[in-house]
Amino acid sequence: MIHKAMDVKLVVKPLMGILVHTHFWEGPCRAGIRENMEPEAEMRIAREKFEKCKQLLVGMDPEVELLEPVLVPYYQSFVVDEKLLEAINDDVQKCDCIIILNQRIPKIERFGKPVISCTHAVSAADTCAYLRSIGMEGYYTIDRKELDETLHMLWVRKAMQHTRALVLTAGEIPTWGLLSNIKDLEGLRTRYGVEIVKKPFTEIFGFMDKVDMAEAKRICDELYSGSQESRVKAEYRVEDIVYYLAAKAMLDYYQCNAFSTACVELCISQVPQQRKFVPCITHSLLKDEGIPSFCEEDLNAMMAMTLMMYTARRPAFMGNPLYENDEIVTLHHSVPCLKMNGFGTEDLKYSIYAFTGQGFGGKIQIDFAQNKDSKVTLCRFDPSGTKMLMKVGEVLESRYTDFYCSPWYFIKVDDARKYLHHIMDFGHHQVLIFGDFSRQLSQMAELLGITIVEG
Repeated sequence: MIHKAMDVKLVVKPLMGILVHTHFWEGPCRAGIRENMEPEAEMRIAREKFEKCKQLLVGMDPEVELLEPVLVPYYQSFVVDEKLLEAINDDVQKCDCIIILNQRIPKIERFGKPVISCTHAVSAADTCAYLRSIGMEGYYTIDRKELDETLHMLWVRKAMQHTRALVLTAGEIPTWGLLSNIKDLEGLRTRYGVEIVKKPFTEIFGFMDKVDMAEAKRICDELYSGSQESRVKAEYRVEDIVYYLAAKAMLDYYQCNAFSTACVELCISQVPQQRKFVPCITHSLLKDEGIPSFCEEDLNAMMAMTLMMYTARRPAFMGNPLYENDEIVTLHHSVPCLKMNGFGTEDLKYSIYAFTGQGFGGKIQIDFAQNKDSKVTLCRFDPSGTKMLMKVGEVLESRYTDFYCSPWYFIKVDDARKYLHHIMDFGHHQVLIFGDFSRQLSQMAELLGITIVEG
């Protein structure tokens, strides 16, 4: 079973801090009505606030696992009771972050966890500034919308840390088809938690020989019955699905959840010619399942794709960019997805053309006019793995070709010439998702320490 990174949960521990007092008095930091300031009254009010605060946590996104909220009162000594700390410590140690409700909690830094302060601005500003000054994470969320966005950002980071990419390779450095690839694999692991597992591209052929052909034919029939037009010869159609199932078997075997294969090297081996397949449909189908799948061992594209898919909760397209005029660039490859409007949405309408003139090798063809959002976002990491180029555009037209890589997407951008010159520092494949996610991706870049270059 493939353990998808997108299935991980962000484990969150909510704690409600509140200052109570041992007896009544008034002074420069305390004033009010006496009957509300006696110890029993303050604890009653604290419990009422706790129940009210818990309402903020209702209906969290399924990617969040909410642990039991705990009321954390403390007296004017600003010391939290040790027995209470012991009672919540087990939960806190297994959580990814803490949500503080109502008021600050003394020495919250003791737990060593990121802290989201859902308190008033004074307490939140003070707590966050202190945490950040000592090298810890503190976030102030003004309302539920910001809380959800912050939790999602922390979830994206965790999902990236659980990403383990299986890259089938011929061992060439640089690869024959891609010179601008990220070479610092250890840097990807230490900076972002993304692990790369490299295996010979020939190893998958043994997995292909073991595929359940009945299952392959079932998936093949389902895929082709849903297409509006099919141009792959009937006798060759199942071979692409055999490769897809072999890829999934390898992902399971090596406990990976992202995939790529050498393309030029695979082609030169002539095994695809002999077996009558290409890897394009595999990439499309895996991405629709929430598994980043990228062409040609392109780790720059993989890093952008992973970040974009997790952030936007939708699969991505990637392709070769070309200059058409000062307002239009094109992007072409054979790997669009059926769920590009978002996981859980209806499949886009599609056709399946043959990649080759012999009629083998399926490639899914999708008109991006089905985009529910008029905008698209394009990204790619640079060869150092520390910068990401980002550009927002609008798809004007989709074109299909009978052979080789397609669809071709014609994308309107401001200053295409400048954008194409920017990619000279990043490399060619650009990754595309539906929608303008530039704000969210910029926030993620700040969290992860990635430098954004606006195209």
